[in-house]
Amino acid sequence: MGFSINTNNLTSGLTLSINATLGNLYKSMTKLSTGLKINSAADDPAGLIISEQMRSRIASLNQEIENTSVTLNKYRTADSALLQQRRLLTDMRSNALAAANSGYNDEATRMAYQNASDDLIHSFNSLTNSTSFGNQKLLDGSEGSAADVAELENFDLSSAESAEQAVAEIDQAIAEIDRSITEVGSRQTNELESRMSNLRVEVQNLTAAESSIRDVDYAVEYSNFVRHSLLLQSGLSLMAHAQTSHSSVIKLLSS
Repeated sequence: MGFSINTNNLTSGLTLSINATLGNLYKSMTKLSTGLKINSAADDPAGLIISEQMRSRIASLNQEIENTSVTLNKYRTADSALLQQRRLLTDMRSNALAAANSGYNDEATRMAYQNASDDLIHSFNSLTNSTSFGNQKLLDGSEGSAADVAELENFDLSSAESAEQAVAEIDQAIAEIDRSITEVGSRQTNELESRMSNLRVEVQNLTAAESSIRDVDYAVEYSNFVRHSLLLQSGLSLMAHAQTSHSSVIKLLSS
Protein backbone atom coordinates (compact mmCIF):
# COMPACT_ATOMS: atom_id res chain seq x y z
CA MET A 1 0.00 0.00 0.00
CA GLY A 2 1.41 3.42 -1.01
CA PHE A 3 1.82 6.32 1.43
CA SER A 4 1.14 9.95 0.52
CA ILE A 5 2.12 13.01 2.55
CA ASN A 6 -0.13 15.52 0.74
CA THR A 7 -3.24 13.37 0.65
CA ASN A 8 -4.20 10.73 3.16
CA ASN A 9 -6.87 8.79 1.24
CA LEU A 10 -7.63 6.52 4.18
CA THR A 11 -8.31 9.44 6.52
CA SER A 12 -10.42 11.23 3.91
CA GLY A 13 -12.52 8.14 3.32
CA LEU A 14 -13.00 7.59 7.03
CA THR A 15 -14.03 11.23 7.46
CA LEU A 16 -16.73 10.88 4.80
CA SER A 17 -17.94 7.64 6.35
CA ILE A 18 -18.07 9.17 9.85
CA ASN A 19 -19.97 12.23 8.59
CA ALA A 20 -22.50 9.99 6.85
CA THR A 21 -22.89 7.87 9.97
CA LEU A 22 -23.36 11.00 12.11
CA GLY A 23 -26.10 12.12 9.72
CA ASN A 24 -27.86 8.76 9.93
CA LEU A 25 -27.45 8.71 13.71
CA TYR A 26 -29.00 12.17 13.97
CA LYS A 27 -31.94 11.04 11.83
CA SER A 28 -32.50 8.00 14.04
CA MET A 29 -32.36 10.13 17.19
CA THR A 30 -34.84 12.59 15.67
CA LYS A 31 -37.26 9.80 14.74
CA LEU A 32 -37.02 8.20 18.15
CA SER A 33 -37.54 11.51 19.97
CA THR A 34 -40.51 12.66 17.84
CA GLY A 35 -42.08 9.26 17.24
CA LEU A 36 -42.27 10.08 13.54
CA LYS A 37 -40.36 8.49 10.71
CA ILE A 38 -41.18 11.47 8.47
CA ASN A 39 -40.02 14.70 10.11
CA SER A 40 -39.27 16.69 6.97
CA ALA A 41 -39.81 16.46 3.23
CA ALA A 42 -36.28 15.07 2.88
CA ASP A 43 -37.28 11.91 4.77
CA ASP A 44 -40.02 10.92 2.31
CA PRO A 45 -41.49 13.63 0.04
CA ALA A 46 -44.31 11.49 -1.37
CA GLY A 47 -45.14 10.01 2.02
CA LEU A 48 -45.24 13.47 3.60
CA ILE A 49 -47.72 14.73 1.00
CA ILE A 50 -49.97 11.70 1.40
CA SER A 51 -49.79 11.99 5.18
CA GLU A 52 -50.71 15.69 5.13
CA GLN A 53 -53.64 14.99 2.82
CA MET A 54 -54.87 12.32 5.21
CA ARG A 55 -54.46 14.62 8.20
CA SER A 56 -56.49 17.30 6.42
CA ARG A 57 -59.24 14.78 5.69
CA ILE A 58 -59.20 13.53 9.30
CA ALA A 59 -59.54 17.11 10.58
CA SER A 60 -62.52 17.69 8.27
CA LEU A 61 -64.16 14.46 9.40
CA ASN A 62 -63.65 15.32 13.07
CA GLN A 63 -65.32 18.68 12.50
CA GLU A 64 -68.21 16.93 10.75
CA ILE A 65 -68.49 14.55 13.71
CA GLU A 66 -68.68 17.53 16.06
CA ASN A 67 -71.35 19.18 13.90
CA THR A 68 -73.36 15.96 13.70
CA SER A 69 -73.07 15.52 17.46
CA VAL A 70 -74.49 19.01 18.01
CA THR A 71 -77.39 18.28 15.66
CA LEU A 72 -77.99 14.94 17.36
CA ASN A 73 -78.18 16.65 20.76
CA LYS A 74 -80.67 19.08 19.28
CA TYR A 75 -82.96 16.24 18.20
CA ARG A 76 -82.52 14.45 21.52
CA THR A 77 -83.70 17.62 23.25
CA ALA A 78 -86.74 17.77 20.97
CA ASP A 79 -87.44 14.07 21.51
CA SER A 80 -87.39 14.51 25.28
CA ALA A 81 -89.82 17.45 25.11
CA LEU A 82 -92.17 15.54 22.77
CA LEU A 83 -92.26 12.56 25.13
CA GLN A 84 -93.10 14.91 27.97
CA GLN A 85 -95.93 16.40 25.91
CA ARG A 86 -97.14 12.86 25.16
CA ARG A 87 -97.38 12.16 28.90
CA LEU A 88 -99.28 15.43 29.44
CA LEU A 89 -101.79 14.42 26.77
CA THR A 90 -102.23 11.05 28.44
CA ASP A 91 -103.04 12.82 31.72
CA MET A 92 -105.46 15.14 29.88
CA ARG A 93 -107.21 12.14 28.35
CA SER A 94 -107.57 10.50 31.76
CA ASN A 95 -109.15 13.67 33.17
CA ALA A 96 -111.49 14.01 30.20
CA LEU A 97 -112.61 10.37 30.52
CA ALA A 98 -113.23 10.87 34.21
CA ALA A 99 -115.19 14.07 33.51
CA ALA A 100 -117.32 12.20 30.93
CA ASN A 101 -118.73 9.96 33.68
CA SER A 102 -122.21 11.49 33.95
CA GLY A 103 -123.36 9.16 36.73
CA TYR A 104 -120.77 10.21 39.27
CA ASN A 105 -119.52 13.77 38.76
CA ASP A 106 -121.05 16.83 40.33
CA GLU A 107 -120.27 20.44 39.44
CA ALA A 108 -117.39 20.74 41.91
CA THR A 109 -115.77 17.59 40.57
CA ARG A 110 -116.10 18.73 36.98
CA MET A 111 -114.54 22.07 37.95
CA ALA A 112 -111.60 20.25 39.49
CA TYR A 113 -111.11 18.25 36.29
CA GLN A 114 -111.39 21.45 34.25
CA ASN A 115 -108.73 23.23 36.32
CA ALA A 116 -106.41 20.26 36.10
CA SER A 117 -106.91 20.09 32.34
CA ASP A 118 -106.22 23.82 31.96
CA ASP A 119 -102.97 23.45 33.90
CA LEU A 120 -101.89 20.52 31.73
CA ILE A 121 -102.66 22.45 28.55
CA HIS A 122 -100.65 25.40 29.83
CA SER A 123 -97.67 23.11 30.44
CA PHE A 124 -98.10 21.54 27.00
CA ASN A 125 -98.16 24.89 25.20
CA SER A 126 -95.28 26.17 27.29
CA LEU A 127 -93.16 23.27 26.05
CA THR A 128 -94.14 24.03 22.47
CA ASN A 129 -93.07 27.66 22.79
CA SER A 130 -90.06 27.37 25.07
CA THR A 131 -88.26 24.18 24.06
CA SER A 132 -85.09 25.30 22.33
CA PHE A 133 -81.50 24.40 21.59
CA GLY A 134 -79.40 27.50 21.96
CA ASN A 135 -81.45 30.19 20.25
CA GLN A 136 -83.27 27.72 17.99
CA LYS A 137 -86.89 26.87 18.87
CA LEU A 138 -87.46 23.15 18.36
CA LEU A 139 -91.21 22.50 18.40
CA ASP A 140 -92.89 25.58 16.94
CA GLY A 141 -92.44 24.71 13.25
CA SER A 142 -90.04 27.59 12.62
CA GLU A 143 -87.11 27.22 10.22
CA GLY A 144 -84.61 24.76 11.62
CA SER A 145 -86.98 23.33 14.22
CA ALA A 146 -87.28 19.58 14.75
CA ALA A 147 -91.09 19.39 14.82
CA ASP A 148 -94.24 21.45 14.32
CA VAL A 149 -96.50 21.04 17.33
CA ALA A 150 -99.74 23.01 17.36
CA GLU A 151 -100.80 24.72 20.55
CA LEU A 152 -103.86 23.32 22.31
CA GLU A 153 -107.04 25.22 23.07
CA ASN A 154 -108.64 24.68 26.46
CA PHE A 155 -110.99 21.69 26.51
CA ASP A 156 -114.50 22.04 27.89
CA LEU A 157 -115.12 19.48 30.63
CA SER A 158 -118.26 21.11 32.05
CA SER A 159 -120.54 18.31 30.85
CA ALA A 160 -120.33 14.65 29.92
CA GLU A 161 -120.95 15.47 26.26
CA SER A 162 -118.26 18.15 26.04
CA ALA A 163 -115.85 15.89 27.93
CA GLU A 164 -116.42 13.14 25.35
CA GLN A 165 -115.68 15.67 22.61
CA ALA A 166 -112.51 16.64 24.48
CA VAL A 167 -111.44 12.97 24.48
CA ALA A 168 -111.74 12.89 20.68
CA GLU A 169 -109.71 16.10 20.33
CA ILE A 170 -107.04 14.80 22.71
CA ASP A 171 -106.81 11.55 20.72
CA GLN A 172 -106.17 13.59 17.60
CA ALA A 173 -103.46 15.59 19.38
CA ILE A 174 -101.90 12.33 20.62
CA ALA A 175 -101.80 10.99 17.06
CA GLU A 176 -100.03 14.15 15.87
CA ILE A 177 -97.50 13.99 18.72
CA ASP A 178 -96.85 10.31 17.97
CA ARG A 179 -96.09 11.20 14.35
CA SER A 180 -93.66 13.90 15.47
CA ILE A 181 -91.97 11.50 17.90
CA THR A 182 -91.60 8.93 15.11
CA GLU A 183 -90.13 11.49 12.70
CA VAL A 184 -87.67 12.88 15.25
CA GLY A 185 -86.66 9.39 16.39
CA SER A 186 -86.19 8.26 12.80
CA ARG A 187 -83.97 11.25 12.08
CA GLN A 188 -81.88 10.43 15.13
CA THR A 189 -81.49 6.70 14.49
CA ASN A 190 -81.51 6.38 10.72
CA GLU A 191 -79.67 9.54 9.74
CA LEU A 192 -77.67 11.21 12.49
CA GLU A 193 -76.52 8.24 14.59
CA SER A 194 -75.79 6.20 11.46
CA ARG A 195 -73.86 9.09 9.98
CA MET A 196 -71.92 9.54 13.23
CA SER A 197 -70.98 5.85 13.26
CA ASN A 198 -69.80 5.93 9.63
CA LEU A 199 -67.72 9.06 10.24
CA ARG A 200 -66.00 7.54 13.24
CA VAL A 201 -65.15 4.38 11.32
CA GLU A 202 -63.67 6.46 8.49
CA VAL A 203 -61.60 8.52 10.95
CA GLN A 204 -60.33 5.34 12.61
CA ASN A 205 -59.31 3.81 9.27
CA LEU A 206 -57.64 6.98 8.01
CA THR A 207 -55.81 7.47 11.31
CA ALA A 208 -54.44 3.93 11.12
CA ALA A 209 -53.38 4.43 7.50
CA GLU A 210 -51.72 7.77 8.26
CA SER A 211 -49.96 6.25 11.23
CA SER A 212 -48.49 3.48 9.09
CA ILE A 213 -47.04 6.13 6.77
CA ARG A 214 -45.73 8.65 9.28
CA ASP A 215 -45.25 7.01 12.68
CA VAL A 216 -41.94 5.41 13.50
CA ASP A 217 -41.52 1.71 14.24
CA TYR A 218 -39.56 1.99 17.50
CA ALA A 219 -38.14 -1.52 17.34
CA VAL A 220 -36.79 -1.03 13.82
CA GLU A 221 -35.54 2.49 14.43
CA TYR A 222 -33.83 1.61 17.70
CA SER A 223 -31.99 -1.16 15.86
CA ASN A 224 -30.90 1.44 13.31
CA PHE A 225 -29.79 3.73 16.12
CA VAL A 226 -27.64 0.99 17.70
CA ARG A 227 -26.15 0.07 14.32
CA HIS A 228 -25.24 3.69 13.51
CA SER A 229 -23.76 4.13 17.00
CA LEU A 230 -21.55 1.08 16.53
CA LEU A 231 -20.50 2.27 13.07
CA LEU A 232 -19.60 5.67 14.50
CA GLN A 233 -17.52 4.13 17.27
CA SER A 234 -15.75 1.89 14.75
CA GLY A 235 -15.10 4.80 12.42
CA LEU A 236 -13.69 6.97 15.18
CA SER A 237 -11.45 4.13 16.33
CA LEU A 238 -10.18 3.59 12.79
CA MET A 239 -9.63 7.34 12.40
CA ALA A 240 -7.56 7.42 15.59
CA HIS A 241 -5.57 4.39 14.39
CA ALA A 242 -4.99 5.99 10.99
CA GLN A 243 -3.75 9.21 12.57
CA THR A 244 -1.39 7.23 14.81
CA SER A 245 -0.02 5.28 11.83
CA HIS A 246 0.48 8.52 9.86
CA SER A 247 2.42 10.12 12.73
CA SER A 248 4.57 7.02 13.12
CA VAL A 249 5.60 7.03 9.45
CA ILE A 250 6.49 10.74 9.62
CA LYS A 251 8.66 10.12 12.67
CA LEU A 252 10.35 7.22 10.90
CA LEU A 253 11.12 9.33 7.86
CA SER A 254 12.46 12.21 9.94
CA SER A 255 14.79 10.01 12.06
